[in-house]
Amino acid sequence: MTAILGISDNHDASAALIVDGEIVAAAQEERFTGRKMEEGLPVRAVEACLAQAGLDVSEIDQVAIGSENFSPVMCKVRRDVNFSVADRVYEQHAYWKPKLIEGRKVPYWDLFKDRDDFIYDDVYPVDHLLDMELSPEQRKEANEIRRATVGKVLGVADDRVHHVSHEGCHIYYGYYASPTREPALCLTCESFGDAYNSTVSTISTSDFRFLATSDRNDLGRLYSHMTLLLGMKPLHHEYKVMGLAPYANARETDKCYDIFKSLLKVEGLDIVRDRRPKDLYFHYRDALEGHRFDSIAGGLQKFTEEILCEWLRACLAETGLNRVIFSGGVAQNIKACMAMVQLDGVDEFHVSPASGDTSISVGACYLAAAEQATKAGANEIDLKPLDNIYLGPEFNNQAVAKVLKEQNVTTEFQVTEDIGPADIARLLADGKILGRCVGRMEFGVRALGNRSILADPRNPDTIRKINAAIKHRDFWMPFTPTILAERVADYIVNPKGLSSPYMTLAFDSTEQARREMIATLHPADMTMRPQMLERHRNPGYWEIIKEFEKLTGVGGLLNTSFNLHGNPIVLGPEEALFTLRNSELDGVVLGDFLVSRD
Repeated sequence: MTAILGISDNHDASAALIVDGEIVAAAQEERFTGRKMEEGLPVRAVEACLAQAGLDVSEIDQVAIGSENFSPVMCKVRRDVNFSVADRVYEQHAYWKPKLIEGRKVPYWDLFKDRDDFIYDDVYPVDHLLDMELSPEQRKEANEIRRATVGKVLGVADDRVHHVSHEGCHIYYGYYASPTREPALCLTCESFGDAYNSTVSTISTSDFRFLATSDRNDLGRLYSHMTLLLGMKPLHHEYKVMGLAPYANARETDKCYDIFKSLLKVEGLDIVRDRRPKDLYFHYRDALEGHRFDSIAGGLQKFTEEILCEWLRACLAETGLNRVIFSGGVAQNIKACMAMVQLDGVDEFHVSPASGDTSISVGACYLAAAEQATKAGANEIDLKPLDNIYLGPEFNNQAVAKVLKEQNVTTEFQVTEDIGPADIARLLADGKILGRCVGRMEFGVRALGNRSILADPRNPDTIRKINAAIKHRDFWMPFTPTILAERVADYIVNPKGLSSPYMTLAFDSTEQARREMIATLHPADMTMRPQMLERHRNPGYWEIIKEFEKLTGVGGLLNTSFNLHGNPIVLGPEEALFTLRNSELDGVVLGDFLVSRD
């Protein structure tokens, strides 16, 4: 047996485990701490992965730390956990403006130390290196401290812990998690990597080569800055900006697009800077003054789609490949992916789930396993694709019963035992909105039935109720459907026959979808981001939808993540009951139990 543990200690920290070439467990640290986008060494996620696989840490052959770059001060401050929108704006004025515009040096740590409302990292002993600008020797020291600390905390021998490249994690995750093993064109695009923020490569099981790399692609950074300028939280709410974009009218969108279009250009196979200002935040704050918020989102999205499509066309022409793998944070922009899919020359297009830094740990597993195979002299790298994403912990009925008893739930709610798919389908058809916490937890940013809120997709009033009384989220955001694989053609315009089992691609909807799935479509452009569900991936969930189809004729459900806005997706029964108590959900399914309001 060969077992490799992959970890990511950046924002949205996670751990994953690959055994004999197969990913057997993966989990995000946020699910265990309750703090969204948790940062730092993911100790609880590591423990969960080992427990799920039935392994002791002594059985781990190596630990692969995703990313070779490490910023001690950012790790200490834990910006993406601690910062509010106001803190992000303060950071722009107090640190980045002096540095980038005024040419003044400001100690970053001094701005954010001693905050009573912050939870600082205390795992890595790097307090003597808390500066944004470290020398090469200091960076090397910081990384060695990081590596040694990981080994010490996890109880792994020093010679079994090493770093792998950030970009490599994205590339190998994108390719090996996908079902294809044919040669593919792989693109990565993100705000920051180790050395690059966009790459072009070709990859197969026997060969890998870079064709182009760039550290001058500001597309991801621009999207994050615009998220902040629109009053939302970078690295948390870019999807809200994307969701807002279709509401803008074409005339106002084009006004904002004209402001963005000179920032970047495609040069060969690279996206590079064209006429870049000194600072993105303050330049666009002034340039966009007086423009509507929805039009800013629309212009930004139009620019994003245009530059990515131009880039992909150049890569297709250069390589002649028609299988495309897209990875990195920007690959989570499903509307841009939709535009890329429609290009001539694209026959297959794969975006693996949680393609941003959430999946760095899984990519670290794949990359380390591939490097190990290469060193052993293998001509072909034999790694299994992700056939499902239910890779987290699970809770059996005994554990659920214990929690129900400890919390004396029957004094507040009605508890029904032995609840089955037909019972759940009947409640949903009658208009009930239910949370479902069953089986192994999904890895990543999408709930795919096991940690989901489910509802009838026919009723547009469902949108208002979930937004206002359960999710407490922005009114303009659409919901998503889970659709039986055998009913996909009824609801989705999909001329290339693409598969989307993990909600990573967007599609136009059919007229039938606009009648039967209206609550799951984007209200402005009638697109959808579906989970295409095959029975073998999740039999219990599939059976609920099949029973719902028998009752209503509709082959899908509204599916949104089981959480309150700003909280991580629920881990297990305790978090599910907390969400029930703090929302207007009609009930929650916990294993074979239904906990419902009278």
